[in-house]
Amino acid sequence: MKSLVWFRADLRIDDNPALREACKLSDEVHAVYIYSAMQNEEHSEANCKTEFIINNLKLLQESLDELNIPLIIFDSEGFHDNPKILLEYVENHSINNVYLNNQFGADEEQRDKRVEEHLKANRINVHTFDEKVVFAPGTILTGDGRPYSVFTPFKRRWIENFNLDLLDIEFAYTQKKPPSLNSNFSEFNFNFKKSHNVDMSLWPAGESEALLRLNTYLDKEIFKYAQDRNDPIIDGTSRLSAYLASGIISPKRCILEALKINNFQLDSGEKGVVKWIDEIIWREFYKNIMFSFPRVSKNKPFQEYTNNISWRYDEKEFQAWKNGKTGFPIIDSAMKQLESEGWMHNRLRMVVAMFFTKNMLHDWRLGEAFFMENLIDGDFSSNNGGWQWSSSTGTDAAPYFRIFNPLTQSKNFDSNGLFIKKHIIELSDVDKSEIHDPSESTRKICNYPSQILDLKQSRLRAIEAFNRVKNT
Repeated sequence: MKSLVWFRADLRIDDNPALREACKLSDEVHAVYIYSAMQNEEHSEANCKTEFIINNLKLLQESLDELNIPLIIFDSEGFHDNPKILLEYVENHSINNVYLNNQFGADEEQRDKRVEEHLKANRINVHTFDEKVVFAPGTILTGDGRPYSVFTPFKRRWIENFNLDLLDIEFAYTQKKPPSLNSNFSEFNFNFKKSHNVDMSLWPAGESEALLRLNTYLDKEIFKYAQDRNDPIIDGTSRLSAYLASGIISPKRCILEALKINNFQLDSGEKGVVKWIDEIIWREFYKNIMFSFPRVSKNKPFQEYTNNISWRYDEKEFQAWKNGKTGFPIIDSAMKQLESEGWMHNRLRMVVAMFFTKNMLHDWRLGEAFFMENLIDGDFSSNNGGWQWSSSTGTDAAPYFRIFNPLTQSKNFDSNGLFIKKHIIELSDVDKSEIHDPSESTRKICNYPSQILDLKQSRLRAIEAFNRVKNT
C-alpha cells in the first residue's frame, strides 16, 4: 500500500502521529510540503520564521531520505489550491491514503475540510491526528459539557484525565520501499528574500538541536525555572518555543521528558518542573480556545463587549513603540530584543503588550500582528491569547483596571538594568540608580528619547475607556 504524509507545522520524525501511522501501514510512503509565500504574508508570518522553516525542511528532507521517503515541495498561491495539488499528486502516484496532523485556526480548519471532502469524493482515504495537544481539541469540558474559558479549572480537568498511556510516543522507523522519485528540495525555489535582522545562530535548525536544548535544560536549569523565569537577563527559560511553534519538537515529548525527572508527577514534586509543564498546558489551553471559540481567530475579541472600545491611534507613538523609542527603557529594550533575536522574554511580552493596549490605548490587533511579523516562535493561538490577556479582551484575561507599571516592572525584574544595558547601547553607562527612568539631562547626553506619554494620565484614560463600554 502507498501512502502520502502532508507535512505542515510538524517538521519532525519523532512523535509525528501522521508519519508514524503511514509508516506502520504502508510499504511505500511519500511526503509533501506546500509552500506559499502569499499565504505566509497573509497570516503575518515573520520573515525570520520563514527562514527557520526552510532550514528545518532541509534537515527533515535528509531524515526522510534515510527512510526512503521523498519530500516533495509544492509552490502554492494560498490555501485555495491545496485540494487540487494533493489530488493531482495522489492520482499521479496511485496513492490511496493521505495522512496529516491537524492545525488550529479558522482558515486552516476550513482548508483541511475542503481538502478532506475533495479527496474523499475521489475515493482517497484521509487520516487526521492531533500532535499539538495531548487531548483532542474540544474534549476537555466542564461538568455541563461546555469548553473552559479559564485556565486553572482547565488545567485541573486536564490533570484529572491524564494518564501516561497518552505519552506512548516511542516508535522505531524502518526503511520503506524506495519510490521512483527523489526529493525536489535542492531544486525548489523558495524565492526567499531576507528582510530581518535576527541572529539566526541563536536558532540552529533540526530535531537534534531541539532535543539537545530540551535535555540540556532539563538537566539543571528547569529546577530554577519557578524563581528565574521572570528575570529577562537570566537565561532561565528553555527557548524551545520556536521549535514547538514549527513542530520541530512535540509538546508530548517535552512533557514526557520533564515527567521522567519528576517521578512522573504532574502537580507535585519539583516546583520548577511543575511550573514548566504548566506553560505547555497553557499552549494547549489557548489552542482549545481557538478551536471552541472560532471568533478569536477571526480578529474578534473573546470578551465581546470590548468590541465597542474606542481605541486611539497615533502614528508617531506606534512607530516609537515598534522601533524601541518610547522613552521607557524596559519597553524599548524588549522591542530591541525582538528585533535582534526574533524572540522576547515572556514577562516582557506581557509588559510590552499591556503598555501598548492600556497606556497607549492602541488596538491589540495591531500589536498582535506586529509580533507575528517578527517572532520566530510566532504561534497564532498563543500570541493571540497573550495579547488578548494583556489587553483584557480575552479569556481568563487580566482585569481591565490591572495595568502593569513599566517602571515598577523594570525595577522588579531587571533591578540592576543589565537587560536594558544589553539591548540599549546608549544607556550602557547609565548608573543603575536611574537606568529605569533616566533624567532628562541623562537622556539628552545619551541621545535617548523622552517618554512618549504620562503613565498616570494614560492609565486613567484606559480605565475610563473600558468603564465606558463595560457599563453600557
